[in-house]
Amino acid sequence: MTTRAGTSERSIGTRNALLGTIALICLIVTAVWVLLLIYQASTLGSPKTAAQAVAFVAHLDPLFCLTYGNAAMITLSATMLFAGLYIVLRADAPLWAAMGVAFLPVYSLLTLFSYVSQITLVPRLVALQPESNVLLAQMVQAWPGSAVNVLNNLGYAVLGIPSIVFGVLLATRDVSLRLAGILLALSGVASLVGMGGIVVQNAVLSGGSIAGGLLFLAALIPLSVALLREDDHA
Repeated sequence: MTTRAGTSERSIGTRNALLGTIALICLIVTAVWVLLLIYQASTLGSPKTAAQAVAFVAHLDPLFCLTYGNAAMITLSATMLFAGLYIVLRADAPLWAAMGVAFLPVYSLLTLFSYVSQITLVPRLVALQPESNVLLAQMVQAWPGSAVNVLNNLGYAVLGIPSIVFGVLLATRDVSLRLAGILLALSGVASLVGMGGIVVQNAVLSGGSIAGGLLFLAALIPLSVALLREDDHA
């Protein structure tokens, strides 16, 4: 019995270490994304019209590719993180955990397309200007009026559902994970509100998408710390 218990503890410790590391990676790439967005807004500004969106991507540079390559890493690490949380939480709440993780593929596809298209499809459309200008404007993720921007926000709204489900489960499962769970659930609510604001074209409500991203970033801090500490105690 002792041997089995020891093996089980080591297995849990290994699992927590891996999940904590993924949460930490997701935290780092998300923080880098925020910094890159701040730098971009302060130097290039944010496109507000279709013409500005086309001009925004007229001269693609390495920083542009770095920004969206990093954004794709957010999607990959977040997908891995939520899949790992499903494994952890399904023992206590199998039905809720399954309902939460069911939305994960939709989020991954929508956001990966939104980000990867910026460094694959957008440069090709730039090369076809001016004939491609109408389609190009709709492909610029940084422009709030583009189709890709809406798809990107829809992806995070979809992620809002597992964020709420897993956040509530984390908050009720373990004291050390309570803060992370609360912040994660709030990020999901904010993302859904933001998508609602985009649908009704309300600038205040659409700001929920940004708030959701910042709350998600905040949730990753106590989540990674709690998981890595559990590994130490396993």
